[in-house]
Amino acid sequence: MGIKPEDKIKVALVGNSDPRTSLQEVYDIKEILEKLGLDVILSPTLQENTLFNADKKAEIMNQYFADDSIGAIFDISGGDIANGVLDKLDYSLIRKQKKKFYGYSDLTTVLNSLISQSEQKVELFQVATLLWDVSGKQIDKFKFSFFDGSMDLYQTSWEFFQGSEIKGKVIGGNIRCFLKLAGTKYMPDLANKVLFLESHGGGKESLYSMFYQLKGVEGFDKIAGILLGTFTSYQKSYEQPIEEILQKILQDDDLPIAKTEEIGHSANSNALKLGDYIRISCNIG
Repeated sequence: MGIKPEDKIKVALVGNSDPRTSLQEVYDIKEILEKLGLDVILSPTLQENTLFNADKKAEIMNQYFADDSIGAIFDISGGDIANGVLDKLDYSLIRKQKKKFYGYSDLTTVLNSLISQSEQKVELFQVATLLWDVSGKQIDKFKFSFFDGSMDLYQTSWEFFQGSEIKGKVIGGNIRCFLKLAGTKYMPDLANKVLFLESHGGGKESLYSMFYQLKGVEGFDKIAGILLGTFTSYQKSYEQPIEEILQKILQDDDLPIAKTEEIGHSANSNALKLGDYIRISCNIG
């Protein structure tokens, strides 16, 4: 980002999805960021245990995006209810801003809406991994990437299962949450896009169903390729690789598909830039 710790840049921690269950965890994340030299603002809604504060959450988001003293916004929530803020965000205001918004899992709904409605480039990343990864390596990767612009947090290895190259602007995230956007104006145009998919929960029947639903979404037949992250619960319980299920459902040998074990719900997950152009290729022969 072209900044240094001594710049004392402000960042905000917000929660557009389910409330954080541990206030101590919020303070621990805040402390880590402060030790990195960041001035941390906490959203007042982080622990509000109600279904009906989407207006307030969106108002805070709009305020933080408009505040030039805030350089980045990290959503540290997850769960089910993030899509409640979508119709309350000021996309015309957000479109004019250049600050980064970070989130993952249920925040897939917000991330992709910011892409489709405000042409923002956003980050699929949970900053709480700085706390969850006890090795400390995640903190170092984040520090070098956030302050120095290095690629430590984005150096991801991919294995191809179909094709040898994938290129285009990346959209997607958690498959269950991405499908919440189907049929709404917040769904990004899928044509010529690279679709990234991962999941924390979901057995084989659930993922089978979601892959079939995705196949029927308007514009899916025009995507440029699919990137698969980790499917945490599925991979713990089933032996058949998730890409084989996807291949059998799609029946499209020409669609490039690649997979990584380095992006998903793990404590040391890499980040992925959504709304940005990506080009991945494998060496053949």
